[in-house]
Amino acid sequence: MADIRAAASGDFSNTATWVGGVVPGSGDVAFANTFTVTISDTRTVQAISNASGTGITVGGTFSLLNGCDLTCSNANGVLNGATSTACIQTPSLGLGSSARVTANYSSNANAQYAVVSFSTAGTLTWAGNISMTGAYNNLRSFEVSGSGTLIFTGNITGSSNIGTTGITITGAATVSVSGTITGGGNTNSYGLSIIGAANVTMNSGMVIGGTNATAAGINNSGTGTLTVNGTCQSSANAPAIGQGSITQVTRLSGPFLLGASGNINPVQAQSWRWAPTQVPTYMEVSTSGGSTKRNLYTADNMPSGGYPVVANVRQSTVYGPSSEFTGTLSVPAASSVALGVATDNTTGTAILTAANVRAAVGMASANLDTQLAVKATVDQVSSIVQGATTA
Repeated sequence: MADIRAAASGDFSNTATWVGGVVPGSGDVAFANTFTVTISDTRTVQAISNASGTGITVGGTFSLLNGCDLTCSNANGVLNGATSTACIQTPSLGLGSSARVTANYSSNANAQYAVVSFSTAGTLTWAGNISMTGAYNNLRSFEVSGSGTLIFTGNITGSSNIGTTGITITGAATVSVSGTITGGGNTNSYGLSIIGAANVTMNSGMVIGGTNATAAGINNSGTGTLTVNGTCQSSANAPAIGQGSITQVTRLSGPFLLGASGNINPVQAQSWRWAPTQVPTYMEVSTSGGSTKRNLYTADNMPSGGYPVVANVRQSTVYGPSSEFTGTLSVPAASSVALGVATDNTTGTAILTAANVRAAVGMASANLDTQLAVKATVDQVSSIVQGATTA
């Protein structure tokens, strides 16, 4: 693996951009070295960096242009060491333009500024996991300040530093996330922080509270719409979803799970809507003693939500949390069921006796032969009919 530094500002693919005319490849780390390197085609490297190194000066940036497809294969593929410049920027990624980055990054010890700054109206697709560790507080690891579209697939984890977040959204962007978002380990170190008017949708995955009481998985103080189609789970110390004013639209599907302590509600927004898209969905609630959890299901998840189907409930019985179900099962009375046969919560009482049979055929006497003796036989009836016909 070679460290290759830029010699001038220019396109990544141009040999004149790099010291020695060597364009960084899949086995190399590319350093901005105070210059602006633009990327407009498909490139694969070990990592990109604007940190310092042997013979390398801190600073510079990598600028994503329309058609960019950058892959950084190292476990920590994007390194920022600058004090005022993001390692990745998008000043030329305007409306109708798009770029793609496949990279993980997890440690930027010298960073004093965002690792990624997405500030325009284009579309940025990111595949990879991000978290932020380092020596500095109040950093926005991945900042979205424009009106573009961010499609993010991967896990996002808050920092162990004060106020340092995984992704911070300050603009009016449209953001789509698929993965797990976890809060950090220090004050206000959120996994995802929404400050602007962005509309954010989590398509799948989990939101988990961090280890610090103020480190929610998602902290929503913006004015847009937040939709989470996935599990929200508090930690022992922090909620999955924090803040959220009564004027915001926050739509959550659940399930909603309690953390290990059972004392932290997974959602602490002022106002939110339960909009289930996953079945079954439910909310864990601690009992009064705090040691036992119970599941509250939505009615539309019956029977998996804990309710019997209507065919198994007595006819005309109304039930459900909002009296939305009516039973259809007919239960015969005990008097209509044979003696000893189970029915309802008892057994049948009907008994087949000789008296019952006689009553059913209209015979009052106990002697059936006597009753039949006074009845005309078939031969007698035939004789009578023939006589009547002859007459």
